[in-house]
Amino acid sequence: MTNLIKAGIGETEEILEFYQNVISSTKGTEFKTRWSERYPNLEYIETGIKNQEFYICIEDNKIIACFALNNHFEPKYENINWMIDAKPDEIIIIHAFAVTSNLAGKGIGKEIFNQIKENSLKNNKKTIRIDIIDGNTGAKKVFEKLGFEYVDTAEITHQAVGLEKFHLYEYLLKKEKHL
Repeated sequence: MTNLIKAGIGETEEILEFYQNVISSTKGTEFKTRWSERYPNLEYIETGIKNQEFYICIEDNKIIACFALNNHFEPKYENINWMIDAKPDEIIIIHAFAVTSNLAGKGIGKEIFNQIKENSLKNNKKTIRIDIIDGNTGAKKVFEKLGFEYVDTAEITHQAVGLEKFHLYEYLLKKEKHL
């Protein structure tokens, strides 16, 4: 089983290198993250670690996956007709989720998501949300397979790409549907 651990400040450079490897190894694939040196960058990673929001998975002393979990969302998300009404402290949002490409399709993402789901339920969260940049069909397929449902598309200004369309997905933990 893959174990999630909170990243420490001493892992910042290794996490940055991990993302740079993901960026280069996914070029020409259906995983079009549109990430660059602007995102995820050192400042983003350090801030996530200091806020205790950054997680990594390690296998054979190497990072095989990392991401941030928090309840920070774009202001435009407040106007989205989500599947469930939830206060910010009842929401988990996944950011910058990546698994090393040589382990793609091996169930690592599913194991990680199951742990995120389990921890979210223990902490009384109602929903897990993610946004996926337009054109990243690989990520859309992965999260749909995990049970996320498409909610809407919103134009958001993101530090990596500027103004772009993002597809918004939600996974309900508590089945009280929005009316």
